[in-house]
Amino acid sequence: MNISNRYPQFARLSALCHKNVSRFSTEKTDSPPIPVNPLKDVYSANNQTGTGVIYDKKPFRILLKAGKNYSWCLCGQSKNQPFCDGTHKDIFLKIKLRPIRFTVTETKNYWLCNCKQTTNRPFCDGTHKRQDIQDKKI
Repeated sequence: MNISNRYPQFARLSALCHKNVSRFSTEKTDSPPIPVNPLKDVYSANNQTGTGVIYDKKPFRILLKAGKNYSWCLCGQSKNQPFCDGTHKDIFLKIKLRPIRFTVTETKNYWLCNCKQTTNRPFCDGTHKRQDIQDKKI
């Protein structure tokens, strides 16, 4: 029995230690590399330790254009998911999470995280497959 099944509070720790395991254990060895955010070191919002509320339990596939800047919603409250619409600025909601600014180097379809728990923000890393996330009600 897996420790994350017995103790849900350790599930996040397990995902950090074994990130991307499910992706590479289920796909062929010639699979495309997981995209990274070239703006990760430029914007401090990438250093936020918190994660937003789960918007959906599956990723969102979208065509992104190379060189264009995007703002991915981290708080999970945006009505324009997976992108930010400024909902986090509402002083009455008291949301401390800021959007993640990102760009891509190649124009193609990408999978953006909708569970907001990914360790490779804003791209999906398969974290939504964890049992604790699938069991949550949204």
